Amino acid sequence: MPEQTKLWYLQNFNLLEGMKPEMMEEMNEKTKMTRSGKKEIIYFPEEPSDTIYFLKEGKIKISRVTEDGRSMTLQLLGPGEIFGESALLGQDIHENIAEVVEDALICSINRDMFQELLASNPALTLTLSINKFIGFRLRKIESHIEDLVFKNARERIESFLKRYVKTFGKKMIDGWRVRPFLTHQEIAELTATARQTVNTILNELVQQKKITYSRRVFHVKDSAWLTD
Repeated sequence: MPEQTKLWYLQNFNLLEGMKPEMMEEMNEKTKMTRSGKKEIIYFPEEPSDTIYFLKEGKIKISRVTEDGRSMTLQLLGPGEIFGESALLGQDIHENIAEVVEDALICSINRDMFQELLASNPALTLTLSINKFIGFRLRKIESHIEDLVFKNARERIESFLKRYVKTFGKKMIDGWRVRPFLTHQEIAELTATARQTVNTILNELVQQKKITYSRRVFHVKDSAWLTD
């Protein structure tokens, strides 16, 4: 990938907006931009946690294997988000799995190099931005885990769909739209439910004229549903 293309991506990454031009050039030299296909694993548990990842395109699923061997999805990440932040929290190894859900463009940088860049920012605006982002991420994970523990299957699925639309959707004149949409199996895995349950609830929402959907697009027709 041409260097000017990588620099353009970095310059248009929201979290890096406060970075000075000379720091941006330095980061451009120290980062690596790669494309990863669907189902590709970025890292597994117990692997060294020494890299910070910036997601520019696509979607990444962060999950954890429980003691009984089940996979529990913690979060679905989209463009503009960082992951692998455990490296900044002092953890030497990963506890989670990062898997590509939708073909992704990812910028990565070594933890030590990134910390040096943070330390060289006298205004600390970038550091504060990163810390705020990580705090927000942890609160979203806590909310998702609460859904899994305290809500039934229908509530989990509807709660996930609403968060999905608010995170990845675009408000249009006729409601909200998300492109592309997830498969029923992917939603089931993200909500710890059965594929058939997802299918039933989606079809009921269609009958209630709250949504329409296809593999290409998820359309919320009734915006009030998002705030129910």
